[in-house]
Amino acid sequence: MLGQVTGIGFAYPAPRGAHPMTGRRVPDVALQNGRLYEALRGGRFVLITPADTAGAPAGDTGGRKDRLTVASWASDRRTTLLVRPDGYAAWAAESATAEEVEEALATAVG
Repeated sequence: MLGQVTGIGFAYPAPRGAHPMTGRRVPDVALQNGRLYEALRGGRFVLITPADTAGAPAGDTGGRKDRLTVASWASDRRTTLLVRPDGYAAWAAESATAEEVEEALATAVG
């Protein structure tokens, strides 16, 4: 009930077949260079990738530098996660390919 009253428990409807995190509020997780909520302070989308991913190397924004921050998990997590500036997951995938990441970025970030 506390989650509903505070608004933290609110989730947006996700498309059929979407990753379970899509549409949900993302907790403040540890990244290799800080924490998620620190990265969100800039008002940009945050793409979190596995530390050893080929999908989107840390720092590669694909020309979206003013709208996107790229970071890596501080853990060995395999999920690639695109977090909206309001802290909700716009897209997520397990073991995403570079093409899947680029398609998600094009859809959500432009």
